[in-house]
Order: sequence, then structure tokens, then C-alpha cells
Amino acid sequence: MNRTVLATFVALSLPVAAHAVTTPAAGYIYTREILPELTEGCVAEAPGGVFVGVGPAQFSFPPPAGTRSILFVTDSGIVRTVATGLNSISDCVYDLASDTLYVTDSGAEFVGAVTGDTVLAIPGDSDAIPVAGLEVLPTGSIPYAFSIDLLGGNLLVSDAAGGGAGSVIEIDLSGMTPSASTFASDFDYTGGLVVDGSNVLISEALQPGFDSAIYSYSSAGAFQSIVSGPTYDHGSVDLAMDADGKVLVTGLPTLAVVDGGVATPLVTGLNGGQMFDAYGGGVAVDPFTGRIDFLASSFSGADDDKGMHRLIPVDKLEVGGGNTTTDCAMELYGVELVSTKPGQRARSAICVDGAACDADGVADGVCTFPLGVCFNVSDPRLADCTPVGVQSIELRGAKPEVDSAQALVDAAAALLPSADSTCVFSDGVRVPLRVSSGGSLRASKGFVRLRAVTDDVRPRKDNDIARLVCEPAL
Repeated sequence: MNRTVLATFVALSLPVAAHAVTTPAAGYIYTREILPELTEGCVAEAPGGVFVGVGPAQFSFPPPAGTRSILFVTDSGIVRTVATGLNSISDCVYDLASDTLYVTDSGAEFVGAVTGDTVLAIPGDSDAIPVAGLEVLPTGSIPYAFSIDLLGGNLLVSDAAGGGAGSVIEIDLSGMTPSASTFASDFDYTGGLVVDGSNVLISEALQPGFDSAIYSYSSAGAFQSIVSGPTYDHGSVDLAMDADGKVLVTGLPTLAVVDGGVATPLVTGLNGGQMFDAYGGGVAVDPFTGRIDFLASSFSGADDDKGMHRLIPVDKLEVGGGNTTTDCAMELYGVELVSTKPGQRARSAICVDGAACDADGVADGVCTFPLGVCFNVSDPRLADCTPVGVQSIELRGAKPEVDSAQALVDAAAALLPSADSTCVFSDGVRVPLRVSSGGSLRASKGFVRLRAVTDDVRPRKDNDIARLVCEPAL
């Protein structure tokens, strides 16, 4: 079923009620980035930010063609339009090796459409480029193009045809002209898919009741097992793998994690004032920080529908020093502390230029640490600390580039004072490599020292430090 069709069905079927409070599952912090338009279908992680699909509010079918766009949103919230002229955005995936965003557009039947029902290959550095002419396969090749992921150098695309005609198509990109073949077939409404090493997980919504199931296939397309379902405990819109290797799935409920066949909702209350849970869309996971970015819609046009929603796993945060009774006031996001010598306490964040820990993803002589801060953290690792609220934050020192650290502190300060659990992200704190007298690149060190002040009657101070080490690429 086309996501736009399904969205319209849900929107017209469910009543309005009082707005609920958005609540993440234990072990997560929830944040939201509001975008200029309603989100649609697609979210994909890339160095320095995420790609996301957007479009105008539309509750009729078919909506006007060419009204959807792709944005790139940096971690600090800077928005750039990447591509325009899409009809119905179903899903997307970013290929770092070629700097290409692959997008499924299932709206060739929309009035006035000049492309659609295919996969589009959009250069990642594009600036508001029209998508007509960027088709991987000719328009109309995949009438119900839905989810997409990379399989080696190829693409897998689910075709949500329904009625037992659903399938997964493999697109071979190695030749001069891409070619398509059937990877797996005999599904109803084929939904999300994700490649997990040598396994391919595929979901579907089953007729006639639209309960959901998830299956495991080999990378050669051989059925292996039922992962979950049929069930109403999770949906089948999009799949991803979290930082712990568990399956994330969107739909109704909005977002759930599936572990051992058991589905657990990860967030509730995203409903824009509706009685039901918001309907989940695209989902993606930052491979280094573990942050989950996902889309959801109440079909009411509320801010939830314009939100890029985020869950930050608490166990990926670093305390950063300070007193055990104030450690939870502020924790560090986006760094992983390791020991510099065997047997020593983990104190430094060590990053190789161009590796996953480098926010720009390029070996360019600078490590860009995706440093952020989280406030008022309910952290089971800190039994002596109870969040009481934070009133202020200040930069106590930084080296070598102070401006990038100050930008993070300024963004964080704009949210304070606050008693809520929340996180602030930056576009990265830069630590350039040293250049030797002979011109070779050498490791270098930097630091960011922060202080958060609590909202107690007698304010307390949480002093944290991020020690940053940049090493040259091999």
C-alpha cells in the first residue's frame, strides 16, 4: 500500500482527542527538531546530519505531483534543500562511498507527474536539484516502490503491490545500465526492509487485517526464519537496526523494538492531539552515537507532523567527570571514551580522521567530533544522582578551536533553565591534526571543559571535560 494512501486512510478513520505527553521508553531521551514542512517517508543518516523528505499538507488522493522535496538537516539544525519535484516519498538510503542518496518515489500516477514509481539517485551535495532525469530505472518500473537499502554495491527495493504480488527487487548497479531482478516474492503489502550484515530483514502487512510480520532472508534471497508476527504489536512501515543489533520497526505503534520476537514501544504520545499513537514513517540510526531518528504523523498538521523525532540511548552517553551527586545534571553526547594505556581509566575520546567518529566523514586533516550535551539525565549508572534541573551552562575552556565549542554552549544555553531531560547537538568540535616539519600528519589533542549549574535552592556545579584526540588516517 502506498504510504500516501495509507496516511489518508488513517487520517480519515480516527477521531480527535486531548494531546498526550510524549514519553520515551526507559533508557532513552527524546528530542524533536521542527522542520519548515510536514515530513514524509524518508530519513537517512549521513556525515554531519540527516536527509529527510518533506512536503505540504495533503489529505486528498492523489495529491499534486512534484510538491515533495528532500532536505539535509545538520545536527545543529541548519536546513538545506537538496532536491525538488518528488511526488510521494516512500524511503531513502545514503551511500557514503558514492555520496548518493537513493530515494523511492511511488507517485508516477499523480496528476502532472513527470517521474515516479522508480528509484532516484540524487547526488548528496545537490542544491535544490529537480529530480526528473535522476531515475535509476525508467519511470513506472516499480509501481509500488516502498522501502530501500544497500546490499553490497546493489539496491534492494520493496514493491508493496498487495494481494500476494508484493516483492523485493534487487537492482544491480555494476553495469552501464542498471538492471532489476526479483530477490524475494509472494508478499502482500511488502513494507520496510533492512540489510544487517549477511541477513536481510523484510516486513509486510498481511491481508485482510493488516497485521504485520518480519522475516529473515539470506543475502542471496533465501528464506531463513520468521523474526516476528503476524502481530499487531508492531507495524511494518520501515526497519532499522539499533546500536545493540535489535530490530526497530515503525507504523502503529509509532516505533517499537523487536527482541526475541517480543515488540516493545519506544515512544508514546506523539499524536498531535489525536486519540491514537502517531503513525510511524522512516527510521534510521546513527552508527556511531546510536541516536535513533524517525518520522511520525498524526495527519493533523501539528508540530509533531513537522518533527524529526530523536531518541538518544542513555547508555551511549559519557559522564565526563565531576561529582557523583551532580553527574546526571549534564552528560556528554557523541564521544566514546577509551583508555590510552592498558589498565588505565577511560578518559579520552580518540578518533581517526575520516572514521565513523568523525562527523564530516572525510579524511581531511581534521577530526570533527560530534560533541553534544544532555541535561537532567535519568541514568541508572548514577545511583547517587537525582535530576533536579539545570539553570545554566558555561564554557570553561577549549582547545584548539574555541568557536566550535562555543557554538554548542550557546545552543545549549538557549534551552535553559530546564528541568526536562533533553539533548543539544552540534555540527562538531574540530581538532586539526598537527603537521610535522617534514609535512606528515601527526596526532593532536584538544579539550572542551564545561560547567552546568543546577536549579537547587543551593545550586551545585557539574564540571565535565571532553578530552579529544585526533589521529591521522592509516
